[in-house]
Amino acid sequence: MSKPRPWIEAFAPATVSNLGPGFDCLGLALRGPGDRVRARRSEAPGVRILAVEGDGGKLPREAEKNTAGVAVQALLRKHAPEDGIELEVHKGLPLGSGLGSSGASACAALVAADAALGLGLAPAQLVDLAREGERIACGAAHPDNVAPAILGGVVLIPQLEPLRLITLPTPLDLWLAIYTPGCSVSTAEARVVLPSHVPLAATVQQAGRLGLLVHALHTGDLALLGEAIVDEIVEPCRAGLIPGYLDAKAACCEAGALACSISGSGPTTFALAGSRSRAEALLAILEECFTLAGVPGKGLVDQVGPGARVVSSLLH
Repeated sequence: MSKPRPWIEAFAPATVSNLGPGFDCLGLALRGPGDRVRARRSEAPGVRILAVEGDGGKLPREAEKNTAGVAVQALLRKHAPEDGIELEVHKGLPLGSGLGSSGASACAALVAADAALGLGLAPAQLVDLAREGERIACGAAHPDNVAPAILGGVVLIPQLEPLRLITLPTPLDLWLAIYTPGCSVSTAEARVVLPSHVPLAATVQQAGRLGLLVHALHTGDLALLGEAIVDEIVEPCRAGLIPGYLDAKAACCEAGALACSISGSGPTTFALAGSRSRAEALLAILEECFTLAGVPGKGLVDQVGPGARVVSSLLH
């Protein structure tokens, strides 16, 4: 009897993307929440998803329709066409939350499958493969969630073809209050409301703010960072999709938040602070505002964290 192949379990973190002016080109990884995926090499070629947990039965089990399965299928096609992988997905992130849920499961699956096959792919290769999962999830292979989910930290994507990734410095005293209201916004829905044309003056201003944001991270200037996290192009279009968002943002800014904006396509809202205690106070404000708006949810206080990694190897 052949020895059972070991399961490799990997974790990939939640991400906050866009960060004000960085639409589709900037994101950061969080320390705490994320998805876990187990992978093991199988005798049969291709990808099989054996189980999905934590999704309330909402996600497809067919590999070609699930972001984790699609990403690993892309890996096999390009790097191991004769091999097979079995997956078990455990969702730790809510669906349609704006925390990079689809990207996290794709990234965790890739890291686990890469380890199970012993390929040793570079992080940039994994990011490129994870983008295929995003294409299935929302119709666009944007990397602003999967890049920080793989690399960790704050990641800038200045170029897509060929893909270029730059990890930016993270101020040690940067804290985030993150709140996910009890409503969902699909990425596809959030993209439909985007403007098809943007005035030149607004484009110039947005570019200037993105430059200021990068400078603020390099200098560790949190006040400048807060000044830079303003988005007058995408955020106004999406604010109406999130009940209570504008009131929550106004209350946080009045209470001394460095900045407050939408994470990804929403509805998750984040506020930046220079200390844990301030972030906890902002989280209480977010909870109160969204509860008053009729969409109570869940929140946490967190910092920027590392990217996807193998967390265990075990026989099953």
